[in-house]
Amino acid sequence: MTSMTRRRLRTSFPPVELRGPLLAGALTLVAGWALIAFLPPLHVWLRGDVAFYENWGAWIAGHRVPYRDFSFEYPPGVLPLFAAPPYLRKLAGQHGTYEVWFRVIILVIALVCLPVIAWVLERLGASRRRAYAALVLAGALPALLGPISVSRYDYWPAFLALLAVAALVGGRPVLACALAAAGAVAKLYPLVLLPLALIELWRRGRLRAVGEGIGAAFVVFAAGVVPFLVLAPHGLWWAVHRQFSRPVQVESLAAAFFAAAHEIAGVHLHVVKSAGSDNIVGTWPDRAGTLSGVVSVVALLAVYARYARGPATRERLVTASVAVIAIFIAFTKVFSPQYLIWLMPLVPLLGGRAGVRAAGLFAVAVGMTQIWEPYRYYDYYSTFAPWLTWLVIARDLIVVAIVVVLVRALARSEDDAEKLDPGGTAVAG
Repeated sequence: MTSMTRRRLRTSFPPVELRGPLLAGALTLVAGWALIAFLPPLHVWLRGDVAFYENWGAWIAGHRVPYRDFSFEYPPGVLPLFAAPPYLRKLAGQHGTYEVWFRVIILVIALVCLPVIAWVLERLGASRRRAYAALVLAGALPALLGPISVSRYDYWPAFLALLAVAALVGGRPVLACALAAAGAVAKLYPLVLLPLALIELWRRGRLRAVGEGIGAAFVVFAAGVVPFLVLAPHGLWWAVHRQFSRPVQVESLAAAFFAAAHEIAGVHLHVVKSAGSDNIVGTWPDRAGTLSGVVSVVALLAVYARYARGPATRERLVTASVAVIAIFIAFTKVFSPQYLIWLMPLVPLLGGRAGVRAAGLFAVAVGMTQIWEPYRYYDYYSTFAPWLTWLVIARDLIVVAIVVVLVRALARSEDDAEKLDPGGTAVAG
């Protein structure tokens, strides 16, 4: 073995100081996954949306085209995930069920997130103690959420969003644009990371660099969507319209105000099943949903502006990335419990006191969600039992509190930079 080879091995990833934290995070994740997957009382709650995934996966394996040959409400980027279990089962000699193989896929994706988290922590200069805390937290959060974490596909777009943030921290904003677009093909929300990447590109090369980032994002997004736009334009449009025209879902922040009014003043709530969820409908709930969307856009623009005005440090970039995704979750018309998975690989990256506060609040929000979802969800939307109603409202407000904590951290870092550099020169990452 040459000296150069030995040097490369010594400097390879993960470094020695991160191997312990990585192993601890992986063991925590596997133990939590096994507890959820094999604990008998939880088996009845592991089916959920997987029943739909299994039907779609079987149809895809039977060479039926989504959007054209059957109605499909999700973005095309999730199709490989739904189609994979039948093929894995075939490779394994028909052993295991669709549900088992789907859970294995989710475990693998969650495990792959851990070295990416460790890589970002290394770039952030995190201490060994912080790395242990971050990776163990990342491993424990799925168990804290419960069966929802292994019976939904949201770890896949969460992984792509994590890669986009890693690319940003690693100084590859064009790659970050492409990864954010890839995430958007699987679930729309990673697109909120794109403006942060464009801000970085503007700082580096102005309009030309921004054009490169937009071009990379467009190519990736088009590669995922255009084939289905050609094969099944009506089916794809139906899926898009279904998502954007849906009413206010019962667990969303907009619905929480009406749930509170129901408890305090006896306001009648009209709940209907539509667009794959249980929703509060009516003139005022519809207006509240529209207002919530406006608030979301304003909040996102405020974070982008705040980040652009401050120093270009890696910690600020991570803080802004988590903040914009938390805003998307907090103020969207739908707050399904699996949306919390989107933040599971990202919240552990936060540092400082704001990071500790955000991580604590997030862990509480995740744990609270398992109290009613999936076990008592029917009791919530059918009867609006007071204790469940206030629990859901509190969870939504905790996510808003996370947004406030992160925005304040961005503002504080901007003020500190201004004091150190009144001329406004950007601080190097």
